[in-house]
Amino acid sequence: MQLGESPEAVGPAPTLRPLPLILLVEDDFVLRMSLSELLMAEGFRVESCADGRDAYRRLHVLPRPDVILLDIMLPHLDGLELRAMQRKTAVMANIPVIVITAYDLSNTNADELELSTRFSKPIDTLTFGSSIEAYLPETRRGG
Repeated sequence: MQLGESPEAVGPAPTLRPLPLILLVEDDFVLRMSLSELLMAEGFRVESCADGRDAYRRLHVLPRPDVILLDIMLPHLDGLELRAMQRKTAVMANIPVIVITAYDLSNTNADELELSTRFSKPIDTLTFGSSIEAYLPETRRGG
């Protein structure tokens, strides 16, 4: 905008979209921090929980995450139990879940859980962020 030019001549201010929100549920502190840093560098907001019980409580708070990254072997409430409870709660049932685990999920378990996808530990960090973006709602994907 030039001096003396009216603000209307410039046009409306661009609308800023908040970054997509990832809920990372992982009990291993080092992995949780590493994945959080990686995801933030990829352009995501990240909230994390160290156990399934805290994650279930977090899912009842707005804003709800766009994607859940879920370990299976967790204290207090494991990932299988958390996913079952999530699917029974209408307001959070459709949040995509991506499992990150060393746990051996049989195809039957994966089908029963209705997972978006899964990553085995150790995680390939080169494709991790772009793989997650594919499961975001279309309105939340980056350019």
